[in-house]
Amino acid sequence: MTLEEKLEELRTEYSKTKYNKATNKHLGILRKKIAKIRRELSEKKGGTGVGFAVKKTGDATVALVGFPNAGKSSLLSAITNADSKVANYAFTTLTVVPGMLEYKGAKIQMLDVPGLIEGASVGKGGGRKIVSVIRVADLLIFIIDVNSPEQLYKLLDELFTLDIRVNSERPKIRIERRKAGGIEIEANGHKVPVKPDIVSLLGEAKMFNAYVVFHQNATLDDLSDVLDSNLTYVNAIAFLNKIDMVSTEYAVAVAKELEKTTKMQVVPISAAKQENLDKAEDAIFLSLSMMRIYLKPRGGDADMEKPLMIAKESRVYDVAKKLHSKTAGMLKYAYVSGKSVKFQNQLVGKEHMLVDEDIVTLIFEK
Repeated sequence: MTLEEKLEELRTEYSKTKYNKATNKHLGILRKKIAKIRRELSEKKGGTGVGFAVKKTGDATVALVGFPNAGKSSLLSAITNADSKVANYAFTTLTVVPGMLEYKGAKIQMLDVPGLIEGASVGKGGGRKIVSVIRVADLLIFIIDVNSPEQLYKLLDELFTLDIRVNSERPKIRIERRKAGGIEIEANGHKVPVKPDIVSLLGEAKMFNAYVVFHQNATLDDLSDVLDSNLTYVNAIAFLNKIDMVSTEYAVAVAKELEKTTKMQVVPISAAKQENLDKAEDAIFLSLSMMRIYLKPRGGDADMEKPLMIAKESRVYDVAKKLHSKTAGMLKYAYVSGKSVKFQNQLVGKEHMLVDEDIVTLIFEK
């Protein structure tokens, strides 16, 4: 049977299987098989298809992801300067619509992605194009209709099959190819699959000589993820939209249940009525793990109006690199005022760790 025939057979089985809790796992397996064959066919043809062209701008990029009519466009219009066409029917957004959220000194690019549909991972609704946008995002926001909370589980399932891993890290497994010697495994006391299963999985990847080191407890799925270079790891939060249509008690209960089952932050909002949008904006800012650094020229005053946005746990050197990537190597030291130092205008080295709202004066070699 050819790959095309296998694909058609799997698609037929998928279309005939109705979604419910009992069939959810089976559908997930089918989607994974279909996605694998689609990838093989794409590689055979020499490409992965054309995605949406998106130019990243601002301090961070956030993608709004949800099913059609979940309220993504309404939210984008409410919190940014975007003119996203909104209507009360599905498939309103036909292309990626950008907007800019300015919050606590940060300029956050928001992208309204076309609504995913069930079956996106098997080629429906341009799922692969949508993924091209998701891959460049620093954060995903799932927009979920409060009357259909199961949407969140379906979206996570679709994205998993589309090679997107949400709120998880790449498994800490190191694989070194070797020219000979077979498969050598170092478990370091961790619970790992038995050697025959590891050898079999590596064999499928045409890897017959390798040194595999586990730095965590792991399953075969974890090892499979490490072998798959197509995977993208991204953090996400969820907004439970349209809470104006239900009671407060119901919305709170649904949000708590989703947080419990997905281990994801869920913020109840109403984009249409602009309820809880301040909490939504704060959740976005905190989830991006950015901090504000105020720059002060030597002998001058600090610019407290326009902070430099940089990732948390950044060093003085990281600030220099973001400002002057070509001259960062010439950085000598810096003067810092703020919570990261014991006294104001303290002299620190390149490796000094900064915290939010520190004031920094960079000193470069002449």
